Parts: sequence; structure tokens; C-alpha cells
Amino acid sequence: MSVFGVAALVKMIHSEDPLPDALGPCNLDTGLCTLQETPERFNGATIQFEDGIRLNRRISTTLDLPKAVQNAQDIKLVLEGRDMYLGVYEYPLSKRPDNTWHSQVVVPLCTDERMQWVLKVQMKDAMGRDKEWAYLFDIDNPNEAI
Repeated sequence: MSVFGVAALVKMIHSEDPLPDALGPCNLDTGLCTLQETPERFNGATIQFEDGIRLNRRISTTLDLPKAVQNAQDIKLVLEGRDMYLGVYEYPLSKRPDNTWHSQVVVPLCTDERMQWVLKVQMKDAMGRDKEWAYLFDIDNPNEAI
């Protein structure tokens, strides 16, 4: 079997979870995550990491929802590595009177030079139906812990 055949086999065995249809990027410097490909009801859903996305720090994080889904019952953020399995990190969000949702999020260090993360938003809407969308970002890892 060729090297390419082995790589294809490893990729097939270690297949990544499919990403939700509603997906968008995060800007590491500003900490703003926005949706691009999205069903209309999620348009305008943003996540804001206070002072940008940094490794190994507790970051105050705010989810702002569009009107169509503001009456959500329960929301959590789920952070997972795409390139390497580093565990699944769940962050329950609490609702504030201004209709924003808040939590503290930590992006763990990885041993690879660069890591792609997916940050999923999992919620139960006002009718109790499960909804999900996600944001992606790549982050460079320092050679040693910060």
C-alpha cells in the first residue's frame, strides 16, 4: 500500500464529525465570530470573545442571538479540536436581561504547531427543539506553555 493509501485509510478511520450547515469564521484578534452559510433564522448570531481569542486563558464570551431564536431555553458552547482529539469542552451559557448569553471559555494548548477548533452552539429553542451551528478558527500554538 502506498503512503497515500495509508493516509487515506487513516483519514477514513479517524473521520471528523460533520460540521453543521450553519457555519462561520472567528477573527482571533477581535474575538468576533460570525455566521456566513446559515439558515435565515440564525442570521446575526455572533459570539464575542472579550479581547480576542487566546490560548490557555479564561475568556469572557458573549453570544448574541437574532430575534428569531432569542427565546431559547438552554444554550451551551462545545469546543472540540478538528485536527486532533483533545477532548470535548462544554461551557453552559447564562442569559442576561439584555438577551445576551455569557460564559467563560478556555481554549487549551495543543502540541501541534497549529490547531483548528470548532466552537458549536447547541441550544434548545422555545419549543424544546435542538438547534446547532458552529464557528471555526485556526490558532498557532506557542512552543512552550504561556
